[in-house]
Amino acid sequence: MAAHLHRLPLPATFGVRADGTTWISLGDPAKPPHMQFDGPPCAKAAAEIVSIINAAPLAAKALIAVRAACRDPDTDTALPSAVGEAVEAALAMMGERS
Repeated sequence: MAAHLHRLPLPATFGVRADGTTWISLGDPAKPPHMQFDGPPCAKAAAEIVSIINAAPLAAKALIAVRAACRDPDTDTALPSAVGEAVEAALAMMGERS
């Protein structure tokens, strides 16, 4: 099942409560859609998750540009087919179809 990260409300943020538990928030709480959930068990993991979620749109744009450049017959761009397949797989996991 694809994650469809491009559909998540951004930005993603996280915090630590006074009791040490963490939370992750997606989107602006004042403007729907907004999601918030508890966990992961530590701030370091929460920061990494938030970083990945916030980077997903930029990563998808970069992968789309790579795919387009490789398909364009007027460019000198060439990638091994295994790399091209990896780009396609990454985009598919992000919900982007070619």
